[in-house]
Amino acid sequence: MRELRSAGPLPRATRALLAARIVRYYLSVRLAVRRRPLPSLAAEIAATPRRRDTPLPARQLGWAVDRTLRVGSHRDRCIFNALVLYRLLREQGDQAELVIGLPSSPVSKDAHAWVELDGVDVGPPPGRAGHEAMARFA
Repeated sequence: MRELRSAGPLPRATRALLAARIVRYYLSVRLAVRRRPLPSLAAEIAATPRRRDTPLPARQLGWAVDRTLRVGSHRDRCIFNALVLYRLLREQGDQAELVIGLPSSPVSKDAHAWVELDGVDVGPPPGRAGHEAMARFA
């Protein structure tokens, strides 16, 4: 298994390029969610061609997605952030899974989304957050 944690901070130019990719993927995911059911969108993302960039640690990507897409204390819906992280991981060749779950004792129909790599929650924050997996897309 590849390293999940960062070896150190990324150079400023690399961070800027990654942030631009995250925003671009976020916008495309927002549009795609309205047009396609989640299973077909996840399958399309899973088939994303591999990029030639140096792979980044999964947790570092999760943190980058969270920091880039957070506005102040506001976080967008978890499904959008998870889909962006899922795409970033899949395009660098990781066998990531998009996971949708509910709390152990649900009191509403609100679901939560996160990404796992080799069965380990890699985010984006808050990650699994005490939810039980109900559906997996790989």
